[in-house]
Amino acid sequence: MRRVFTVLFTCILLLGFCFTPAAYAQEKRVALVIGNSDYENVSRLTNPTNDAEDLGNALVRLGFEVTSGMNLDYREMRLVLRDFSEKAANADVALVYFAGHGIEIDKTNYLIPVNAELKRDRDIEFEAIQLDTVIASLSDAKGVRMVLLDACRNNPFLVDMQRTTASRSIGRGLSRIDPGGVLVSYAARGGTLALDGEGRNSPYAEAILANIEVPGLEIGKLFRRVRDMVLARTGGFQEPFTYGSLPGTDIFLVPPTGVAAATPPPPPVLNTAPSILEEMLNAFADAETSDTPEGWESFLRRYGDLQDNRLVQIALRRQAEMQNEIDQGASTIARPSVTSPAVDGNGHAVLEREERRRLQEALAFMGHYTGAIDGDIGAKSRSAIASARLDAQLPGGTHVDGALLAALPDVAATKSLIRDRAQYFDTDALPTGLDPRLDKALRYFNSSPHKREVLIDYFRGNLYLAVLGPSDSFSQADRMAGAAGGHLVTIQNASENAFLIDLFSKDPRFTLHHERGWLMGPLIGLYQQDGSREPNAGWAWVTGEPLTFTAWGPNNPDNDEGGQDWGRFFLDRERARPGSVPRHWDDIVARGNHSGFIVEFD
Repeated sequence: MRRVFTVLFTCILLLGFCFTPAAYAQEKRVALVIGNSDYENVSRLTNPTNDAEDLGNALVRLGFEVTSGMNLDYREMRLVLRDFSEKAANADVALVYFAGHGIEIDKTNYLIPVNAELKRDRDIEFEAIQLDTVIASLSDAKGVRMVLLDACRNNPFLVDMQRTTASRSIGRGLSRIDPGGVLVSYAARGGTLALDGEGRNSPYAEAILANIEVPGLEIGKLFRRVRDMVLARTGGFQEPFTYGSLPGTDIFLVPPTGVAAATPPPPPVLNTAPSILEEMLNAFADAETSDTPEGWESFLRRYGDLQDNRLVQIALRRQAEMQNEIDQGASTIARPSVTSPAVDGNGHAVLEREERRRLQEALAFMGHYTGAIDGDIGAKSRSAIASARLDAQLPGGTHVDGALLAALPDVAATKSLIRDRAQYFDTDALPTGLDPRLDKALRYFNSSPHKREVLIDYFRGNLYLAVLGPSDSFSQADRMAGAAGGHLVTIQNASENAFLIDLFSKDPRFTLHHERGWLMGPLIGLYQQDGSREPNAGWAWVTGEPLTFTAWGPNNPDNDEGGQDWGRFFLDRERARPGSVPRHWDDIVARGNHSGFIVEFD
């Protein structure tokens, strides 16, 4: 049953359910909490109403006047936002939390009501709520404004949605934003997916609940600890991310209760017995807050032996960057792995042509630049620089400085890993300054039980890994691709198709030869949806992108024996021109003959 109700804090006080510290009793704190679980046209989500209910109760204990909405349809969501915008006027703290489905279309983010059908991509404007509308509901608040979104789950609406415009892009999760003056926290970094969770709460909600009532925990540090806990809880699969900004002064939802409380205690451990995780998260948060060589060294002395741990990897990289800054001094760029020019009086890099070329290559590796590597900084290069600065959460602009160069990958180090044969990469020997996507993926595929040999390359800003593993089923490959930070490859045009074939064809182990003259290759991110008509209907990409490019082999897909629901590269050599290379796809069973799989990192 849908319901919208307001919990007045004064009533809660009368019932004796909580006590408000005097430090924030006089503040006007308002919150809107929405949990959409019971979707009418797709499968039900387990946790959003639990998450919203539990967070709403926590906010009441923190002195908020909480408006809660459960399983709201389109009209109810618009009305509750309208009414909440009036409550938020002149508030000292205004917060919106949404748990449910979200979707990104053409770089615009939408939150989905429970009665949405979304049969066509253009229906999104009439059946879902733009994130901008949610942010606008806080515009009249005079103090801190926050939007928390646990809405990055894998979205079932994308499976059956008809594309009315071929050029319209539909992304994974929610796209990154620049809200300005509002802190917006995603359960997963823009373009990636979040988990719904196997217990009562999602990993993101669980981490928020573990931290939000800790006395003396400054709000910026609170969200850093949420990120660290979710990363640890999900084995690195899910990384919450915060966009926007807050004032420069410290902000506490629960103020320090005294000198002893100035350093908050560690949060409770999430579903794990060992106390080392609790201690490690607290130590990492302290090192990140101080952000000094001594702070990182103290953390690494305690945990540096855990080389595969994501927090240790971050600490090692930050320590190396700070050491480079010390070594280079104030007059030169901090990280010579990209380029080491001098700087002008404004702190901007003075780049020679070759240095500009290396900058363009680094921007291309990170997916910001798709133009020519020619050293000419034109409009496309400036746009890429602006995008890279936003992605690195740096002040806006099209200028190049040490902070930007420190956030870009080492081009020479990256190229040294691009080989002609798949191989294992020893994480202890990986160079520093790699593209974080590549660094994470190589560390994942070098750890048990998913240790694999891989081939690496880039194409038009995206990273691709061809992974050897003929025993992996489609579902296993799909899970590993997500855990590594990417997704099974989706193919949008003939040029990308040709690049991928050239990639795995470098290593003959990726091409299997059948006695009937067939050539078979790796799995791709193509599958047949449950309940679709056989043999050739209902095929879709795992990301929900439109299936506009097809290159099926002759007589395929054929759904042989009713069980071929997955895509792989394939060529019937008897029907091919002499000397041609395999450029076709075929449908196979979950564990049919294939040579591995290809992972794409956007």
